[in-house]
Amino acid sequence: MKRLPVVIAAAVLVAGAGGVTAVAVTGQERVAEVVPDPPGGTATADRGDLVQQEQVGGTLGYAGSYQVTARAGGVFTWLPAPGSVVRHDERVFAVDDRPVPLWRGDKPLWRRVGAGVGKGSDVTLVEQNLKDLGLFSGTPDDAFTWATAAALREWQRVKGLERTGALDVGDVVVLPGEIRVTEVTSVLGAGAGGPVLRASGTGRLVTVEMPVAKQAIARQGAEVEVRLPGGARTKGAVASVGTVARNRDDGTAVIDVLVTLVDPAAAGGLDGAPATVHFTTERREGVITVPVNALLALPGGGYGVEVVRPGGVDLTPVELGLFGNGRVEVTGVAEGAEVRVAAS
Repeated sequence: MKRLPVVIAAAVLVAGAGGVTAVAVTGQERVAEVVPDPPGGTATADRGDLVQQEQVGGTLGYAGSYQVTARAGGVFTWLPAPGSVVRHDERVFAVDDRPVPLWRGDKPLWRRVGAGVGKGSDVTLVEQNLKDLGLFSGTPDDAFTWATAAALREWQRVKGLERTGALDVGDVVVLPGEIRVTEVTSVLGAGAGGPVLRASGTGRLVTVEMPVAKQAIARQGAEVEVRLPGGARTKGAVASVGTVARNRDDGTAVIDVLVTLVDPAAAGGLDGAPATVHFTTERREGVITVPVNALLALPGGGYGVEVVRPGGVDLTPVELGLFGNGRVEVTGVAEGAEVRVAAS
C-alpha cells in the first residue's frame, strides 16, 4: 500500500493579543504520482476526551492594587523593600519604632475601638482578627466587651506595645489579605503622613485583552490552560469577564478577562510577563482519536488510516470529527487499533 500525501488546511495565528488557533479540515489535495511510503511509526487509536482550543495572549501579574497610607504623626523608622510579601499581623511599616501591622478586613478603622465605643462593624473586624490570631475565644460580633479589651491587651503585650486594651486609627493597616509591595513612595525619616507604598495582592493572574468578537469563548468559572514564559503549562480558571469594552491602539475593541492560576507557584516570581491562555471552544467526551498525521487522502475522496494487523496493513476509510491538540476524532476504527503515522 502506497501513501498519498494529505493536505489539511489549518488557520493558525501565533499566540498574541487577540490571537487564535483554529484547526479545521477544509479540503484535500491529491496528486497523480504515487510516492513511496515515508518513514514513520505507529500510534494507538485511543478513546478519551478531545478539546478544541483558541489561544489568546495575556499578561502575567498579581491580583489587586492598593495604596497604603499612614496617619500623621512621628517619622518612618522602617519601610519594606519592593517585592516584599506582608502577611497577616506582620509589620507593613514602622513609625517611631512602633510596628504598624497588616490586619484583614474590607474597610479601614475610622474611630478608636476601646471601652465605651458603640456597636459597629469595626468592632467585629477587630475581634475577628484577634480570633484569627488565637487571642479571642468568643464569637466576633459588633459589641466591644471586657473580652475584646483583654484580647487586645494580650496582642499589645506580644507586640511590645503599651497595653491600653484599645486600638487607635492608624495602629494597623486594614486590607483584604496579604500583600506584595510593588513600590515604596516614602523614605526613612520622613513624616508619617499620607501615601507610604503601593502594593498588590499575592494571587497570580493573567489579564487577557479579549477581542469583543471572541468574548463568547470566555465563560466565568471555566477551566483554561495557561502557557507560561519558557513553555511551562498550568491550569487556570476564568475569574471574571469584563463588560466594558475599550479600543486598543490598533482599533480592536477588547474587554478584560481575568484568569487565576490553580497553582500560583508555577508562575514563580514573574510579573508583567507575556502568557498565552488556551480557551476551550468545543469538547467531545469518550471519542476515538488518532494523530492527525495518520490520515491518508483516499483516491476516491475522503480519508482513511492504515491499520496494522498481523501479517499486513489494511487501509480503512474513516469519518472525521473534531480536531484538537494534534489528534482527530475518527469513526470507523476500533479502540486500541494500531495505525501507521507519517514521520514528523
